[in-house]
Amino acid sequence: MITIVLHLNNQTEFSHYRWKKFDTNFKYISNSSKTTMNITAITSHKRSSQYIWCVNHYGPNNQLKDFVKCCIIAMINNYTLIIPPLFPHHAQKHKGIQLFDHFYDLKQLRHALNFITFDQFISKPKINSNKMMIDCYLQQIELVAARVWYPRNTLISIQRYYKINIDFHHLINLSRNFHMSELFNKSNDCSSIFLHIHYTTFRQFFLFPNIYIKRIFEHLYRTPLIQRMTSQLIKQLPQLVIGKNHSQTNLNTLAVIHMRIGDHIVMNISMYIKQILYLLNNGVHFTHLHIMCPLLNSADIKQLTDNLPIVFTTSQHLLPHVNFVLDSYLFDVLEQEIAYQAPIFIASPWTTYSATVLMQKVYQEQGTVYVLSTKKNNHPLLVTKQNVKYFEQ
Repeated sequence: MITIVLHLNNQTEFSHYRWKKFDTNFKYISNSSKTTMNITAITSHKRSSQYIWCVNHYGPNNQLKDFVKCCIIAMINNYTLIIPPLFPHHAQKHKGIQLFDHFYDLKQLRHALNFITFDQFISKPKINSNKMMIDCYLQQIELVAARVWYPRNTLISIQRYYKINIDFHHLINLSRNFHMSELFNKSNDCSSIFLHIHYTTFRQFFLFPNIYIKRIFEHLYRTPLIQRMTSQLIKQLPQLVIGKNHSQTNLNTLAVIHMRIGDHIVMNISMYIKQILYLLNNGVHFTHLHIMCPLLNSADIKQLTDNLPIVFTTSQHLLPHVNFVLDSYLFDVLEQEIAYQAPIFIASPWTTYSATVLMQKVYQEQGTVYVLSTKKNNHPLLVTKQNVKYFEQ
């Protein structure tokens, strides 16, 4: 059994916090043509080397959103980010940590922000060969009390993987509606930070285009190996198509759509079909469609076959050709990269799985992106750098 010990050298830090009005964190600037968000970095004196490690929540793409949030916090406060591990979705059979650099290219990401890998972090001086002290454990205790599984899973998994024990010098509470200045002030004397904030905290980072989101997603690429594996999979898709006018000839323009049904229904199949037809009937040209959705049933596929005028493939058609070498986690990664490499991506709202691809494609100018609408009479929206965000409706 691995125990996690919290050393509370100053109990008052837990119950009392200083409040300082800080009104330059975010400025919303509106005019008739656009709405943007300007984030102003904190310029006060900071310790030269402060390391921050953030707790991530839920499935892999929610974790990536938390990671992006942590990147922004690090950039604003001049912290050095500790690259965290990723964890499979709780519903997947594949367990254990997934190393970030197995899936994302850290050489590219280094152009965006200052970071170290976890291996580099734990190689720093320790109390002994298997015990590492982190200076401050900061958390929104009032909001995260029901989510203790996430930091516990993170710490225990890391300790098991690296065969180390992790302890903390200070436990510091952050208020329910804290501002960046509170984090800045309370972490000022911390050389290293383990941060657990609520998933919805700093939601404003994702509501409007801003320089930090732009910088991160301009440099968030999959590894060269994943890119190469994906390009080979894309070449296989024309051989697997089904549907009307079934032919493998002249299938040279791929579109990929993400449908979120099954575990959580964003909208029904009929609404997806209606908006695909709208795109086709309004000059958006693609010769075949790949549908990312592992939970389509036979009735769904029949409805798609009966109503779509083009051939298509689905996750179910592709998976049997690769599942002897890929687990479900890696298959999800490669399907997202298929969407990234395709000339056209059609995203679902209300899903971070779509948002990951959407943000990469738009900021890296990789093809054309549309986001679907859940409103009955609305049409897909063309996404540009001027309106890009984590679409929630």
